[in-house]
Amino acid sequence: MALTNTEVYRPFRGTLRASTFGFAALARAGIAAATKRKLPLVILYGPPAIATVIFSFVVYARFALEAGVTPSPLGGPSPASMIAAGFAKKMIQVREEIALFHLAMSMFTLLVIAWFGAGLIADDRRLGAHLLYFARPLSRTGYLAAKFLTLFFFGGIAVVAPGLVICIVATFASPDFAFLREEGSLIPRTLLFGALWAGVWGSVMLTISSLFLRKTMALVASFAFFMITTVVAVVLANLQQDDRLLMLSPQMNLQRIAMWMFDGPTERLHWDVRWSFAAVFVITAAAWVILIARVRKLEASA
Repeated sequence: MALTNTEVYRPFRGTLRASTFGFAALARAGIAAATKRKLPLVILYGPPAIATVIFSFVVYARFALEAGVTPSPLGGPSPASMIAAGFAKKMIQVREEIALFHLAMSMFTLLVIAWFGAGLIADDRRLGAHLLYFARPLSRTGYLAAKFLTLFFFGGIAVVAPGLVICIVATFASPDFAFLREEGSLIPRTLLFGALWAGVWGSVMLTISSLFLRKTMALVASFAFFMITTVVAVVLANLQQDDRLLMLSPQMNLQRIAMWMFDGPTERLHWDVRWSFAAVFVITAAAWVILIARVRKLEASA
């Protein structure tokens, strides 16, 4: 029998090499597993989708009124529309609409990150899946990259897609694609802010997930972290009459960056944006230090 096998099959004389992008397969598996349940997708992405439609219509109406044409949903031409056309350009700006979208949808986008990120590492610890992952040719870096890409995918959709849709509507609604020529920089700014937002909150969420064994506990901890930091920052800012204390909240810092990138209304967020970038960098770096330490323990036990 051995002689027959050697006559049919040639012996392998090469060397096995681990795939450089092996983490991509784990990331795809994580995304596929998370999208199997459709109800959470509808519930979590429903409000941002509805808000995107509303904000897009406002932008479309801005260009239509400026051109002296009343959108048909508003009843066609009328004296009121002619008056509104004179103020449309001053009252509605695409930059402000994108900035206001991020302010209005911040809680819903955080829900997306929390839901899809809470169990990424916690469930692996509870089920012992990390023992299988690290038994295969998957390094600690590859494991973290796969988990981060999975969460970055869902968070990026919630933040980047609405801004891009608003920009696309503005591009086609403006005469001769004037928006693309004059405000085309909004598109890369939308991508950059979405990457920053998803990267920061994705890092924080993965760190929280690594500290617990159950997804529900990680969810509670993520909401507690968001609420405590935000409430404490607002209370201290009001007591001390110093809006700079709002920088104690990661979300406030991200909103300040959004207002700076999109020239939105600052209101109380009027401190130097460099402080917000520094605060966001410190929070992200601290999250990754804790995350790497926790995953190192998981790798040692495998």
